[in-house]
Parts: sequence; C-alpha cells; structure tokens
Amino acid sequence: MTQATSHSTLAACFEPRRLGHVNLWVDELQRGEDFYSQICGLKVEFTEPDLVATFLGTGHTPHDLGMMETTKGVNRYGRDGLLQLPGTIGLEPGLNHLAWELDNEAELVAGWKRAKEQGRDIDMTVDHQVAHSVYMFDPDGNYNEFYCDTIKDWRSVLGGPMELLTSRWDPEAQEPFTEGRYDSTPILETVADAPVQPRRVTHAVLRTAQLDAMRVFYTEVGGLDVVYQDEHVVYLRAGLANYDYSLVLVQDEQASFSHGSFELASLQDLEHTLERLKGQNISPIHDVNLPWKRSFFLRDPDGLLSEWYITLDGERALDRCHSLPLWAQV
Repeated sequence: MTQATSHSTLAACFEPRRLGHVNLWVDELQRGEDFYSQICGLKVEFTEPDLVATFLGTGHTPHDLGMMETTKGVNRYGRDGLLQLPGTIGLEPGLNHLAWELDNEAELVAGWKRAKEQGRDIDMTVDHQVAHSVYMFDPDGNYNEFYCDTIKDWRSVLGGPMELLTSRWDPEAQEPFTEGRYDSTPILETVADAPVQPRRVTHAVLRTAQLDAMRVFYTEVGGLDVVYQDEHVVYLRAGLANYDYSLVLVQDEQASFSHGSFELASLQDLEHTLERLKGQNISPIHDVNLPWKRSFFLRDPDGLLSEWYITLDGERALDRCHSLPLWAQV
C-alpha cells in the first residue's frame, strides 16, 4: 500500500482544480435527458440541437453531466466547418470524455505548451464560447478535456437551445488571461420534484488493463496527485482540497468506463432519496454501506452506471479492504 505522491522529473502538463464534468454517449438523447433530469435531479442548463447534445448540472459549472447522441456513423460539425464529432467515434453508449477545469487561460496555455514540448499527442484545441479547451487521449483511448472558463456569468450566455457553440481556438493568438473566471459562489439549482437531489459531480471511475500506464498519464499529463494506490487500484485528486479524489483507476481485464459519482447533501438526504426512488418503483443496482462512504448506484436507460453518495464524517481515510470489493462487484 502506498499513500505518498510521486511524479517523474517532468513537470505535469496540466494542473486542474477539479473534475468539471463527465460527458456520455447515449443512444437516444431525449431518453437519457429524461432519466438524468426527472430521476437524477440534474437541471438541463442548455442544449445544442445541431450537435444532438444536452448539458445538465447543479450550477457549480456550466454542466456536471453532458450527453451526446451516438453518431450513427455520421460526422457532426461545429462552427466554421470544424469537424467536432467524426462519425468514426461515438458508435455505442459509454464515456465521451472527462473534463478537467483549470484555474485560468494562462495555466491552460502553459499546459498546452508543455504537452507539445514533451511530444504528447494533442487531438484539438477549441473555443466553446464559455470555455477554451485542449483535448487529449489517455493510453486506453479515453478522451480528456483540459479547459478553463472564459465567462464567469455563464448563465448570461447559455440557456435553452443554442446555435452551434464550438469553433477552433489558437492558444497563441493573444495574451492569455490570468484571472479565474469560474464562479466561486454559484447559485445551485436542481429539478425540484426529482427523487435524487445531487450537489455536484466529484469523480469518475475507469477500469483498465494497464494500471501503471494510466497512472503515469494522469499524473504526468493530467497533473493529478496520487492519494492512495496498491496493485489493484489508484485514487487520484485534483487541486481543490474539498474534493477527496477526482479519479479512480481500477485494474481489470479490459478498459472500460465504470461510472461517474455525484455527491449528495447528507446521510439523511441519501436515505430519503432511497425512499423516494422506492416510491417510484426504482431500485438501485448496488447499495453500498462502508465505514467511510454510503452510496447507491443507478443504471441509466443505456445501461451506464452512476453513483450517488455521501462521505461519512471522521472516516475519510481510504482503505483497500473497503474499496476494492466495491469496484469488483459493480
């Protein structure tokens, strides 16, 4: 068991604050939107009809969860002819990408430059109008977005159906700004009558057959710190101290997206949530009761898992005896 953090001599390319959102591929967009809004309580913040995409959240960021309908083999374009979603990707439901929020544009551009200097493969750099982003693949082919907010009051720009948002971005076109343009005191909103009332997305879990290579990528490129590791699992954390961890890598026979995890307000709220779900004849896939965490899992209409949890006070230390059986069972 190891709990100390170690990096190579290379400076990490990026230094994210937190996991900003998880983006999924779903087979039927409206069906997925209905599940995550009407059942899971995530509010639809805006949509991109031409991209066949919906973005939901609680208000900590422009979205905690994005979803795009599978491409069915057809290219989808952003603004100015940008090939945003090639028809060769997104053929089945699953993970589209993980998005890592950086403090400001200067840090994002510096990370982009370090990635180039180190010979890392960069897929594209884009302007989402409310964010600038750098996209890269991890060793398993999972897509990662490293981004910074460009507009603090994003609700003044985003809302309802939107025209195409995304165009090309040149990180060297102008002097990058140095102030943080994320909202440090966000107004939180959920779907009031939904049985689940989440606070925020906090972390994602990936399964992998190459645990060491994935750990190296997410520390050397992703800039995450290892907070716990053994031969079966690695917990990593981004910069904000009020997130216990941001990514969990689990040794498995093949690579796959396990789930995204969303924090609830309290143990009482979690128990009331289970009662409300039962009242709607919705049964959790897995009910977790550990010394350091209480949670349950739901399976969406595409078969993708999500975790809804609270961390128990005074039991924040990770323990392999408690963590591994959970990942092995779900």
